[in-house]
Amino acid sequence: MMKLSERSRKVLRAIYKGLGVTAVSLVFNSCPTGVETGWGAYGMPAYGMPPDYVQEELCIRGQVRAKIDNYKPIKGIAVIIDGVNNNYPYTTSIFGDFNIWVPMQEEYTIILTDIDGDRNGGRFKQLEISLTAEEAQFLYEDPLLIDLEPETEIINAE
Repeated sequence: MMKLSERSRKVLRAIYKGLGVTAVSLVFNSCPTGVETGWGAYGMPAYGMPPDYVQEELCIRGQVRAKIDNYKPIKGIAVIIDGVNNNYPYTTSIFGDFNIWVPMQEEYTIILTDIDGDRNGGRFKQLEISLTAEEAQFLYEDPLLIDLEPETEIINAE
């Protein structure tokens, strides 16, 4: 192992300090702060320059419940807004809730699908709901209450 002179050690310490300060400043500058600025919506990071336009958006909120069992909330139901999140469906929380920020459109089609089978208390029929932009604007304060019907079971007669 080679011994360094005192001068070489001082030079290396200065270089390491400079690299450390640069690394810290780059890390803090690259952290997304999309909530405060409004950018970074739809789960995308807020890196780089924002686009030249400002896109209006609104929140589609709701709760999914079972028509049986005293309207108990259903967790794990896939919520797809046609044309917005077709490739990555949101799922309802353990309270049956969902909140999805979407760009402004004339019309929204919400598709609710039971994707986990019996794990959420039974199998439920798929439901499709159409909303206009005017109806969707009030869903942040007054969420949708969606009641899913269970799939009918076939009983074998003996």
